[in-house]
Formats: sequence, structure tokens, C-alpha cells
Amino acid sequence: MQNRELYFPAGFEDARRQFAALALHAGFSLSSHVLPAHDGPVGETLACDVACRGPANPGRILIISSGTHGVEGFCGSGCQASLLTESLIDALPSDLAVLLVHALNPYGFAWLRRTNEDNIDLNRNFVDHTKEYPNPAYDEIHPWLIPEEWDGAARAEADAQIARYVEAHGMRAFQAALSSGQYSQADGLFYGGRAAAWSNHVWRRILREYCGMARQVVAIDLHTGLGPSGVGEAICVGDEAEYRRAQALFGADVTWTGGGGSVSAQVGGSLVHGAHEELGADRLTMIGLEFGTHPIPQTLEALRAETWLTARGDANSPQGQRIKRALRDAFYVDEPAWKHAVVDRFFEIVEHVGARLS
Repeated sequence: MQNRELYFPAGFEDARRQFAALALHAGFSLSSHVLPAHDGPVGETLACDVACRGPANPGRILIISSGTHGVEGFCGSGCQASLLTESLIDALPSDLAVLLVHALNPYGFAWLRRTNEDNIDLNRNFVDHTKEYPNPAYDEIHPWLIPEEWDGAARAEADAQIARYVEAHGMRAFQAALSSGQYSQADGLFYGGRAAAWSNHVWRRILREYCGMARQVVAIDLHTGLGPSGVGEAICVGDEAEYRRAQALFGADVTWTGGGGSVSAQVGGSLVHGAHEELGADRLTMIGLEFGTHPIPQTLEALRAETWLTARGDANSPQGQRIKRALRDAFYVDEPAWKHAVVDRFFEIVEHVGARLS
């Protein structure tokens, strides 16, 4: 086993350079989808890179995606780099194509945002934008989540209003209003957008290009922020039939948002829903692999602060820099023990899939 903490990048540009070099060295073909009209903080190109190895027009394909939620790409990129560096990938069945989607949301990764260039949460964006949007309850709590000032009396009053809402309606109702996805407040939290985002189109294009002939598609989308630190929970957000397939492929400890036993709430509009539309639910088995970082109140505070900063603050100010660092730290634990635990769990999941598909 190598020094696994070295797999985890210092930033987006480092992640992208490392991913390309390792993928080519491991015999993968490489292609890129460049985000138009946006650069990174130092002028770097923002792109989602795709690496593929295996038979052409495969009957079976394993997809591992990272960076759906931008800043969570530090962990996802590290996992992908580890897979490209160590020998596990060579032990997978020879007829199984492997597709690595690196930094699906490159803007969020580069600019330390969980959302994309339009403040869109990609895991709320895969809905039918011609129909009525869900979750009107968010509108009531939005002014309190993003107050006019982050410090001082305005913030204190906003927090008091949230506490009164929770007392009146319950924590479950507050969490549902907050995180299930909203489509009315473009500067708010968990905003799903009013149309399909660039990354939405890229994800669908990748699936059509690489999975069109596949009879079986197995997918892992890498995330951070929920659950005990360093623990990776395999989460299925599909229907019960997909949940049973996920348990068979990824292990009996796979949880299901539909059953209420997962650290993740049940949400609509995720990458999984987009994949179902492109591939059909019967040939896709997909999980989110969610690695815990810090207690939920800390991650929510960091997310709320960064959303406020983008809407009302100054990212170049000392306060803005503190808030940006806090968001990165909330979704990425830059410590060797955490990174080793993450890679160990990731490899456990991939090994389980390889054994079941052999």
C-alpha cells in the first residue's frame, strides 16, 4: 500500500493534471468537456475530464464520478487517483469497461463552491423543468438562511426565526424545506435551477456516448459531508428494485433513502434520476458513496455562510477567505488518517463490485 494521502490534490488544477497523467499511464483514453465562458481563480481552464478503459461498445460498464458537488471533488479526485495508481483496477473483470468522470462540476471544485457557476446544486437539477416545481416551503425560511449580514444583529435575529420555525413545525419539516431542493430563490441553498445546467447536459452526453450498448451499468458517485468522519455510506436513491440490486452488488450495508435509514434525505433531481432517464432503470444500479467529515451543524453552517458570501458578501475580504476555507474544511478533512479510511472504504466497495461481476 502506497502513501495514500498523496493521491488527494491541493486544488482543482492539481487534481486535473494528476488525473490526466495517471489515466494515460494506466492505459485509459481521455477526453474533456470544457465549461464555456468561465475560468478558474488563476485563469485555468475549467473542464470535466472523462477517462475510459476496456472493450469498445461494452456489455458491462462501471462508472465512478466525482465533483458533482464541486468542493467535494477533493475527496472524489483522491479516490479516482488511488484507483488509477494501485493494482485494484487491473483485478476487475476484463470484459468490464471502466469509466471515470472527473469533476463533473469543475466550477464548484475550482472556486470552492458546492454549487455550480449559477449556484445550482446538480443533485437537484435533474427534474422536469416544464412542470410545477416542488417545495414551496423553502420561500419562508430563505430570508433567515441568507440574512442581510452574516455577523451581528441581523444574523442573530435570523437564527432566532429559524429556532421559532423549528419549534412550531418540527426539525423534520425544517430539514425538508431546507434540503429537498428549491427552485424559486436563485441565491439560496439547494437551488435546483430553472433549466438544465451545463453539467446536466455533460452527464447525459457521457452516458449516451459510453453506455449506449451496455446491458448493465454500475455507477458510484462520490460525495462528502454526511455521517461519521471517515465512514463511507453506500446510498441508493432509486426504487426498491434498484436498492436490492445495489445490496447484491455493493454489499448488504447499502442504505436506501426510500426506507428512511440513510444519512441522506430523499431528494429529487439527482444524477441518478438523469441516468434513469438516459439508460432506463432496469439496467442501471447506482449508489452515492458518502464520506462523513464533521457533524451536520458544522457542515450546514459552512454551507450557509458560503451561500451568503456569494449572494451578499465580498469573497476577497478576510471574512470571505475565512468562509471559503471553512467550506473546504467542512467537506474535506485534510488529514492522513481520514484519507486512508476513505480509500480503504472506496476500495472495499470496488472490490465487492468486481467480485460480484466476475
